[in-house]
Amino acid sequence: MIPVCLRNCLFGACWYGALSTANAGIPAMQGQEFPSPSLCGTVVRGPVLYRDDFSWIRKVKLTLIGQYQTAAVSPNGSNRFCPDSGGHNSEWRRAYLGADILLGDGSWRLSNLTNVGDLEGRHREVRGEWTGSHTEWSLYELYLEKALPGVKLRAGKLTPHLTSEYCLPSSRIKTIERSAICNELIPISNWGLEANFQKNPKSLYHSYGVYLNANGTDLTDEIQFHSDDNVFALVAMKWSVASPMWDSQSLGYQYAHNFTEWRGRKIASGSDYQGPGAQDVLSLSWDAKRGNLAVMANLLAGVGIVGQPGAKNVYGLVLQPVYRISPHLEGVFQYQCSFGNGSVRLNSRYVPSVTRYPAWVDSMNSFYLGLNCYLCPESIDTVKLMLGLEYVTSHTNSATAKAFNGWSLYGAVRFKF
Repeated sequence: MIPVCLRNCLFGACWYGALSTANAGIPAMQGQEFPSPSLCGTVVRGPVLYRDDFSWIRKVKLTLIGQYQTAAVSPNGSNRFCPDSGGHNSEWRRAYLGADILLGDGSWRLSNLTNVGDLEGRHREVRGEWTGSHTEWSLYELYLEKALPGVKLRAGKLTPHLTSEYCLPSSRIKTIERSAICNELIPISNWGLEANFQKNPKSLYHSYGVYLNANGTDLTDEIQFHSDDNVFALVAMKWSVASPMWDSQSLGYQYAHNFTEWRGRKIASGSDYQGPGAQDVLSLSWDAKRGNLAVMANLLAGVGIVGQPGAKNVYGLVLQPVYRISPHLEGVFQYQCSFGNGSVRLNSRYVPSVTRYPAWVDSMNSFYLGLNCYLCPESIDTVKLMLGLEYVTSHTNSATAKAFNGWSLYGAVRFKF
């Protein structure tokens, strides 16, 4: 067993070596030299381990995605923190290591992302004790993609594109955390098949997929493929709409139906269910851009909440304007609201993690103000620092459980190479 500190050093050394190779412009297995580009230019492309346009394996590029963050929660009124939590938590929110491999005539692609294990995870209250955790090695994505004229086919472990926010990879979202209703309704990553159709960037996009409902908790689980948990189906569409008010705008629609009957009851502890948060999930979105301003609006509905006894339906709105202040700075505002009798779930990593306020409520309103700092303006998602301040007001009809109202302060560093 390699000690954690030594393993992390080896991991960093391997990555540094690969990055140095790319920075020198010398793909592995090749002897030709190229001019040395800038550091930002290097990390934007990511380390290329191998490239040969005349071989069956054309290109092998490493991918590293990470996010380390901290959060502090401040309730209005009485202090109901978990003992020893201090109202704050820090963790490696995401850490993925993977590769993209270009095959054949260039129309085939094999893509992988694996959760990196043994990194610091968030603390939780377990039987009255504030206990730290560590991440586990697990498979996040592993799929084969084939590009044909007007269509891309994918098979393997995928991230289904459900809701406007989840259509964006984690490295591109503007807030430190996706909205609470998005996190409540989306699946994570699932084994499945999908077809994505689009003739050109301005034409109608439509996608169809069928997925298993589960996600293994570690690498040894994946061989089972979790077929006992049944499936869900997803259809998505997005089309551009011309407008004199906006430089560009689009409308989107996603609908998922879950064939597993977990609605309104608790999921068994032995289940690896990671499907949609409701039997039926509907998302309607509007995205628009004009100059430095971009706006996203998303209407969401989840009918037949999965995994929460007594919960039925949830409905909500997410409105998010973003303004690019300068090449390096961007301001973000987000308003979200959710309604449903005992069916609204707060973001589980924050208030329910460090306090004893209920995680499930009847209604919730949230106001988020954030500032993102981009270290590489030419590719803003490569390395960025994020600050966020959020005020949440929630309500429950329970006579014994007072709902959370108060502030949360977040900070994060996020990168994708």
